[in-house]
Amino acid sequence: MFPIYGAPLTYVTQFIQETQHFMNVFNCCFKTIELELNPPLTYDQLFEMINWLNEMKTEIEEVAIVSAKRHMFEFFMNRFRKSINQLYTPLRYFESDGIVFKRLNFEVKELFYSIRCDWFNLECLSNMNTENISAYKNNFSAEELNVFLRSWQEGKTNRNLKQIVLVTSVSSDMKEVLKDCGAELMDPRTTKLKFRERNRFGYFDSRIYGGIHIRRNDGRLAVIRTDGYDYFREDNVHERQIRKYLRNRDIWNSENSHDKWYEHAFNIYFF
Repeated sequence: MFPIYGAPLTYVTQFIQETQHFMNVFNCCFKTIELELNPPLTYDQLFEMINWLNEMKTEIEEVAIVSAKRHMFEFFMNRFRKSINQLYTPLRYFESDGIVFKRLNFEVKELFYSIRCDWFNLECLSNMNTENISAYKNNFSAEELNVFLRSWQEGKTNRNLKQIVLVTSVSSDMKEVLKDCGAELMDPRTTKLKFRERNRFGYFDSRIYGGIHIRRNDGRLAVIRTDGYDYFREDNVHERQIRKYLRNRDIWNSENSHDKWYEHAFNIYFF
């Protein structure tokens, strides 16, 4: 975390120069830049820091925005241009107050994680060329989730995506989410896949039993998990997962409009 809050601008300039000199001497780069975009940090200080980061020749592995005031967060997001590997926006005590980004001005290559997602819309999500996305507390509707899936299915967006976790504020009717996607509900007792997952700390293997299968127009497979059961080694399928599958299968095959299957958490793997 940069120790520059409340300091004169001349101190900030000196801090940046000395830090850059250290990095040049030891030929190193930033692993993590952790930001709190709040007063007493000033806009002049933030502007100086953003310019330095944008012009940096070495790679930035991770930017983590821990907390932010709305205008300072908007200031940073509009001016930051440096390509990074990972972006985390826990954003404690953050109120977006109506700001909605349709596109990021910088590339996030490997991992995007946001625990508060009212500051960007579906268009922004679709424009990301990131490998792994986690978007919690988002307001996406069933119709928007359907648009996202069909856009991927048609090969229009998110072509590099390997995994996405979407947790919506309200539950959605799965028939609406999967409308016209050619989705297949798979039996967890007979359909098992292995996937190499990625989080902030590295890679690990997980098993996917069952799920919902969707094919892209080039043959690539998306598997949607909504059951909440995690398997990290070969194991027997949980009885509760089997019961949930059978219940959802009955609703999926039913023509009774009163039967609904609602979900709010979607873990989607791309093969």
